[in-house]
Order: sequence, then structure tokens, then C-alpha cells
Amino acid sequence: MSVDLLDMAWSSDSAYIYFDTLLTEKPGYFRLRVSDSKLEHILSLKEFRSFLGQWGGQSWTSLGPGETPLFVHDISTQEIYALDVEFP
Repeated sequence: MSVDLLDMAWSSDSAYIYFDTLLTEKPGYFRLRVSDSKLEHILSLKEFRSFLGQWGGQSWTSLGPGETPLFVHDISTQEIYALDVEFP
């Protein structure tokens, strides 16, 4: 998979890199384990309406406390939502 990693985020222990693929045909949120390059698909963002910024073209994702994924969702206002994700 070829991905533009402009909004990647490191886990607090530097063991993982988190990133989204919002601007691709199969939008999703992933994490990559640095030690062995294992790629994990965390969730699909297929129906997610992202806020592409004032000039468009780039979304924003990051990590909150406890490595909670953060996304900017477009509902005609700018709000930030936190999703509960349980990792195996």
C-alpha cells in the first residue's frame, strides 16, 4: 500500500505509528508496529465525512490520551470526536 503519511502519529512508547488513508479509495485508520512492520487495520473510514481544512485536500488525525484516535468530522461545524477502540 502506498500512503501519504502527512498526519502520522507515534504511540507514547514509540512502538507504533498511527495513520489514516482518508484520501484513498479505501479510507481507513491503521497502525504500524515498528519492530516488525506489522500493519494493522483499526477501522474503516469509508462513510466518514472528514473536514478537509480551509483550503481542502488534507484531513487531520492524531492521538489523544491513552492513544485514542482523534478525527475532525465535517458536520458543517468543526468538532473533534474520540472513538473507543479496543486493540487485541
